[in-house]
Amino acid sequence: MTTDRPAPSGINEAIREWITANEEKEIREQFQNSCVRNRQVLWSGMHREVAQEWADKHGFQTLTTAMGPLMDPNSPKCPKATKGHKSWPKYVHGASVVFACYISEGDIATVLSQPPPQRFHPSGRTYYQMIEEPILKGKYGNRPVRKIVVVHPTVGKAAEFT
Repeated sequence: MTTDRPAPSGINEAIREWITANEEKEIREQFQNSCVRNRQVLWSGMHREVAQEWADKHGFQTLTTAMGPLMDPNSPKCPKATKGHKSWPKYVHGASVVFACYISEGDIATVLSQPPPQRFHPSGRTYYQMIEEPILKGKYGNRPVRKIVVVHPTVGKAAEFT
């Protein structure tokens, strides 16, 4: 996802629900500078700290890692202080849409989840299930990833198996 090529219309609509065009551009530029292709990870059904620890240990980038100074409240580039309590989660959701779109341009997506039978929430209404996974699968008119790898980091040796 380059900064000069817009996202497909379906994804663009999803992005605009959360962030402005200028915020999207800044996030896309950050991903171009920070992301290592095919080394990003999405997660569902666990605490962020568990996902971050697994990603750090295995050389993957979470949204937080990829966003760098844009997610670091100590950085002047981070908009958290100006967003306020209600707008910050919207910004993070928008960044997550852009992140999923970025990942979909690669070959492999890695997803951390709980093990079967729980794996994903039975309602099917988690942010991953409703937004990120359809983007990975190309349901918004974008290019799908070739392979989605699922890892269960909360299950002993399964944390090392994809």
